[in-house]
Amino acid sequence: MGFKTLPSLPQKLMDHGLPFDTPAAAVERGTTPLLNYVFAELKDFATEIQSAGLVSPTPIIIGKVVELSPLWPHCMKESSCLVETQ
Repeated sequence: MGFKTLPSLPQKLMDHGLPFDTPAAAVERGTTPLLNYVFAELKDFATEIQSAGLVSPTPIIIGKVVELSPLWPHCMKESSCLVETQ
């Protein structure tokens, strides 16, 4: 599962009962100095990743575990965000 299925993934998850406000994150280049994160609610997730221009391979994390990130509260003030560490 990844970027090929991402455009349809959030809607499929919501169709099967996952709440639209479920936290979601993507971590691009996770072990490098070029690390980027995207945080968004499930309903906005695919759009936010496409807007950020992230490229594969980028792990996708969906669920309450995303709320454990110290960046989540900051990002939700904006409803979604891209965090660049470059």
